[in-house]
Amino acid sequence: MNLDAGCKLEPGSSRDYRSRQTRKRTPSAGAVLLLAFLACANCLSGCRKPVPGAPEPQTGTLKKPAEVVLPLSAQKGVIETVEVTAQHEPELQQFPGRIVLPDNETWHVGTLTSGRIVQVYANLGDHVHRGDVMARMYSYDVQEARAAYATALAERDRLESAEGQAQINFDRMQRLYGLRAASVEQTEQAKQDLVRSKTALKNGQTEVVRSRTHLEQNLGVKADVPANRSGENADLVPIVAPASGYVLQKNITPGTAVAPATDLFVLGDTSHLWMLASIGQEYLTKVKLGQAAWVTVPGVSGQRFSGKITNIGQQYDPVTRRLPVRIDLQQTSAVLRPEMLATAEIAVGETRDLILIAPEAVQQVNGQDAVFVRTAVDRFELRPVRTAGFVNGNVALSDGVHPGEEVVTRGSFLLKSQLLKAAMQGG
Repeated sequence: MNLDAGCKLEPGSSRDYRSRQTRKRTPSAGAVLLLAFLACANCLSGCRKPVPGAPEPQTGTLKKPAEVVLPLSAQKGVIETVEVTAQHEPELQQFPGRIVLPDNETWHVGTLTSGRIVQVYANLGDHVHRGDVMARMYSYDVQEARAAYATALAERDRLESAEGQAQINFDRMQRLYGLRAASVEQTEQAKQDLVRSKTALKNGQTEVVRSRTHLEQNLGVKADVPANRSGENADLVPIVAPASGYVLQKNITPGTAVAPATDLFVLGDTSHLWMLASIGQEYLTKVKLGQAAWVTVPGVSGQRFSGKITNIGQQYDPVTRRLPVRIDLQQTSAVLRPEMLATAEIAVGETRDLILIAPEAVQQVNGQDAVFVRTAVDRFELRPVRTAGFVNGNVALSDGVHPGEEVVTRGSFLLKSQLLKAAMQGG
């Protein structure tokens, strides 16, 4: 190694002399150490001295402040800023859990009689409306019910005729009794016959209503079918959707034999869901009914679903030693699905000073969260920040900006684009 590399040797100097003499003799160990010390000192004198206490440069962080200049005329309707203030907010704690369907908004669709599935119209994942026919089933009970209904109709007609004849006999006996042509006993007997006829007719009418109700409400087929409309579906039991929702389970195909205890379909409305979060016993006193919560699911970045706690379990899981907490969720984007793994964020930590800002104000630059701070009318400084989760839909900043500074909320992506464009042109 040449310790004097890069240094110019003047002729006749002592260093020039020493360089010529190195071919004639080997230097001593002390001389070698002295020359090495001088070379290192010379090298260090040309290097920038680090500032005491300055952090070491890290990959993926902003190494120096960056500034974007944007004329005031170009900011109108594009750039909006807000003066940030510190707020006392509790720390958010994350709890694992899963998405489930509400118990009171899940419909298990079955049938009241045994039979065989003939036609299936609804498939897994389809959206059905209340009253839609999802399948049709053949059942021998329909034939028996129709026969009973026909018998009840015939009996009612017979009883109506008998009641009419009894009324005529009673009226005739009353006239004869007035003419003293009939006795009191005969008149009273005609009256009793009329009362019995009316009672029998009333019972016959009740049997007609009962048999019709069994056909139309229990079996779902029309009791009175016109002769010109008696098709192949007239005697098939329809499987009707009791409410609007999605087909989450389908357990039948054409030809399936079913019984009253069989779930043919399971329907659910995914716009209203529950999240069951598991919390430790150390947080039991910090969780309250009606408290706000935020839910996220893996693989769905940038979306947080707001909800509130509607139930706190009364028994800990004997295996995990955690308590289930129910969070009520409403969604319009149809992103959440039952049995998804999810994470709930609930404010149960200590209160601390946080700066809350709209999520669109935070941009990613070189893998670092950053915001743009207005430093002049037409100048915006890119400021690295440290986020501390979300609070009521806003991003919590624990470091990077100070109360009273103006942070860009609308138009931060435009400033980021201008910054990247300037960096590319400068490169």
